[in-house]
Order: sequence, then structure tokens, then C-alpha cells
Amino acid sequence: MKITGTRSYIQIEEENGNIARFDGEACLGEFYAYASPIRWIRHRGEATDGDRIDLIYRATRYGKETDTRVLFFDVDGSVMFETELGLKTEVCFFKGQLLFPVVVVLSLLFSALLIAALNVVNPGFYLAFCVGFLIFASPFLIWMLRICRFRLVAEGCDVTFTPSFGRRDRFPVSAITRVVRSTRKDCGCEEVKKIWIYTDSRRITITREMEGIDDMDAYLLRHVDAEDIITRRR
Repeated sequence: MKITGTRSYIQIEEENGNIARFDGEACLGEFYAYASPIRWIRHRGEATDGDRIDLIYRATRYGKETDTRVLFFDVDGSVMFETELGLKTEVCFFKGQLLFPVVVVLSLLFSALLIAALNVVNPGFYLAFCVGFLIFASPFLIWMLRICRFRLVAEGCDVTFTPSFGRRDRFPVSAITRVVRSTRKDCGCEEVKKIWIYTDSRRITITREMEGIDDMDAYLLRHVDAEDIITRRR
């Protein structure tokens, strides 16, 4: 299967030679389309609505298997086969954010090892230096742990949250009691800056600095009742 697209449609080419187009758009290797109507460019035999549904299912599954976002939206705004295929929506920190704290910690560690190797200071001063190193490096180590561990994953109707500290929690999306969205106008478009997700037992905060916040925002808008979503515009 081959999936391509433009700013106005996506095109799917099957192994058997069938080619179809859906209204939608391709953006940065991701594909979004309306589930109907469909325009068959080429089809063996008479095309039916069942062929359309089957093609959407297989294209969505292909996207999941190849780690490519391929989403088809039904007339009610829901994503087709999101629950059946357990499509994943994930929020985490951009791993490039590890660079600065890693450089700081490694620089301090190298200094401590160099001083120990050269043996140029007395043991008391070196001990004080090591204690200072641990105190100064602790915030950066915590920062690194937060970047590595924090993860919010929605698959179908289930949500899994791995906090920076503590145990992993899994709950159905129906357990979300409230969502608060903080948005701001940016170049004429409304951009979500921060989202607070509430359940009976915890509050989860995701920010603009994280990868996947827009996808998670769209997921929450689809799965959480409108009366439970509060939008604060700046």
C-alpha cells in the first residue's frame, strides 16, 4: 500500500492496482482525511461502500503498523476505527531537551574525576566539592528524570499515564471528569498552550514544550463531553 497526499486530498494505492482519493490533507508525513466521499481513480469491478470502509480500515491499520499517522474522520467528527485498532496518541518531552542538563552534569562529573585523578587538593576540600556537586547537580538530575519518564498515551478508549515520579496509572477515557485548555491567538490561529486533565484521583498537566500536545488536544475534544471541557482564551 502507498499513501500520498497534497494540501487538498490524500491518495491511496493498493497492491491490487486500485487507487482512491479522499478529501483531506498531508502535512509533514501525516495524513488526515474525511471518510466520505471517495473518488475511485481506478477500481477493479464495481465499487461499493463496503470497499470504501475496507480501504479506510486497511489504510488506518497500515498507518499504525508503519508508525505513520493516518486518520479518517466520520461525519460526526469521530476517528474511524480508533477504538478497534487501538490507535495511539502520545505526549512526551522532546528528547533533545536532555542535551543541556546532560552537558551540565557531565561537566561537573568530569571536573570531580579530574580533581581526584590529579590529587591536587586535600581530602577535606574534595569531600566538600563532591557534596557541592551533588547539591548543584540534583535539580538537573531530576529534570533529566522528568524528561525521560513523563509519558501520556491514549490508545482507543484507554489512557496510560507515566508520571515523572510514582507508579504508572491506567484508566478509561470516561474516567476524565474535567479538561481545562489554555489557548492563545498565534498568527491568527488559536493555539493550545497548556492542558490540565482531571480524574477523581489525579491531575495531569501537559504543556506546549511537549511533543504531541495538539494530537492529545484533538483526542480529548473527541472523547470528553463538551460540558466537561473548559477553554480559557488569552
